[in-house]
Amino acid sequence: MKKILIVVATDIEILPNFRQADKEFYSLEQYGIHADILITGPGAVPTAFALSRVVDSYNVIINAGIAGSFTEQLPLGSVVLVDSDSFADYGVDDSSTFRHIDTILPLYLKSSLSVLANPYNLKVNIELARVRGITVSTVSGSDERIAVVKRSWDAQIETMESAAVFYVCLKLEKPFFCLRAVSNYVEPRNRKNWQIDLAVQNLWHELVSMVNYINAL
Repeated sequence: MKKILIVVATDIEILPNFRQADKEFYSLEQYGIHADILITGPGAVPTAFALSRVVDSYNVIINAGIAGSFTEQLPLGSVVLVDSDSFADYGVDDSSTFRHIDTILPLYLKSSLSVLANPYNLKVNIELARVRGITVSTVSGSDERIAVVKRSWDAQIETMESAAVFYVCLKLEKPFFCLRAVSNYVEPRNRKNWQIDLAVQNLWHELVSMVNYINAL
């Protein structure tokens, strides 16, 4: 059996039956899941730090959590497999024009933060919609910001952590996957429209299947 680590940002993204109070790192050997759980805290920096401390001990990393969708073609509660991600708001505001950090660094400093693709997705047969994600440090919640993000990126979902998992795992050549469940649409912020419980329930249904699939490879 492979050593699998499931990486989430918050315990809200874990089914209540799977949570262990006041623990940020624990093993789950029940309900069809045989894996360790790492709760990193929200955001790319805490995620990269927490994951880099333990990543060498595992065969496969699974980043899991909720996400906002830019398209209603992904219904609330739907679970997707993220093919590629980007640190979407790393850059400069150049006279009201956003320029990504990758476009302004000299060649000897370039280390792509705008296109992070998962090569391991090509090797598995998982029947989930495959999407391009972006990772942001400020969640989009106004018409103005959403318009800028849509102009800059051809993405279907937005999170605050996934690109950090992509970056760490790609740098360390560690097999990984990213599953996200749509809890809301990216629109002017209105939590009344969010479906977090549905998204988390569907997410963990797919996680059980994925862990079993990976262990059977």
